[in-house]
Amino acid sequence: MKLRSVFGVAAAVLVCATTAFAGQDDRRDVRQDKREIRQDKRELKEDRHELRQDRKDGDKREARRDRRDARSDKRDLKRDRKDLRHDRRHA
Repeated sequence: MKLRSVFGVAAAVLVCATTAFAGQDDRRDVRQDKREIRQDKRELKEDRHELRQDRKDGDKREARRDRRDARSDKRDLKRDRKDLRHDRRHA
């Protein structure tokens, strides 16, 4: 009986320690999210420039590809902004 209670207390201490140390790298998460947002903005700007150039040159296939890349980058940007808001709220 005593052995079970020792294991129970050890498990409770382990759970408390895990939750206490779980949120310590929030600043690192925020920094990483900001870096990813800057990267996504840069990629989106490049894709839009290429899209304009392809439309000007009349290259429909490349324009379609660049439009798809721009949409993907826009989605990534939205996801990173949402993640940043979440990390800041729960910091």
